[in-house]
Amino acid sequence: MLSNLALLALLPITSAHFLLNWPPARGFDDNKAVNFPCGGFDTVSKTRTSWPAVGAPIQLDMHHTQTDVMVLLSLGSDPGVNYNIILRPTFEEEGLGNFCIGQVSLPEGVNFTEGQDATIQVVSNGDPDGGLYQCADITLTKTALSTTDYNNNCKNNTGVKVQSVSGSPLANTTNPEATGAASSKSASGSATGSATGSATAASATSTGMAPHQTMAAWALGGMAVVGALAGL
Repeated sequence: MLSNLALLALLPITSAHFLLNWPPARGFDDNKAVNFPCGGFDTVSKTRTSWPAVGAPIQLDMHHTQTDVMVLLSLGSDPGVNYNIILRPTFEEEGLGNFCIGQVSLPEGVNFTEGQDATIQVVSNGDPDGGLYQCADITLTKTALSTTDYNNNCKNNTGVKVQSVSGSPLANTTNPEATGAASSKSASGSATGSATGSATAASATSTGMAPHQTMAAWALGGMAVVGALAGL
C-alpha cells in the first residue's frame, strides 16, 4: 500500500465549499477548508460515528453547481496525512444542495476488524487556490444500517447528476508509471430526490493512493498521478 503519492494540479471553477453532513464532520470552517488534511481540523474527534463498511451513504451538501469530488479513507485511530484508500475515485457532481454518495463500502482486499477506527476524507475542487477537505472519524462495523437510518442519511435534491472522470485510478492497477488519461467524461446517473443512493459515482476502488501533505488534488476532468499505483 502506497503512503506518499502526490496528486497534481487542481484547476477549479470558482470559489465555493461543501458540507459533510453524514457521517458527521470533525468540524467546518470556511476559512480553513483549503487546509489539508481535514480542512484544518487536525485533531481526531472524541466522538466517532458507527459506519457500515459493507455499504453506507456519505451525505454532502453541495454549494457549487459543478464540483469534482473524491472520497478517501485512512485506517487507524490517528490517520495524520495517510489517506491511502480510495472509496470513490474522482467524479463530477452537478447540482446544489443534498447529494448522497450511496452504498460506499471498503474496496475488495481491504481487511478490517469490527470496531476498528478509521477516518473518511472528502476532497473537492471548489477553491481557486486548491482543494477543499472535510473529514469524519468513524468506527467500522459489519452491521448494515436499517432502511430508515439509511434513508435518513442519504438524500438527493432533484436534478443532481454525476458523471465519471476518465483518468481516475482504477482497481488492481499495477503500472508503476501510471499517469492518468486525458479529460473525458461519461454520464453515469442522476438523482431524483429519493434516498436511494442512485447518484453514486463509479464503483469503489483502491489503489493504495495517498494525497501529499500539501496538495491532494486532481486536474479538472482528469487525474494526473505521479508515482506508483499499487492495487490492494
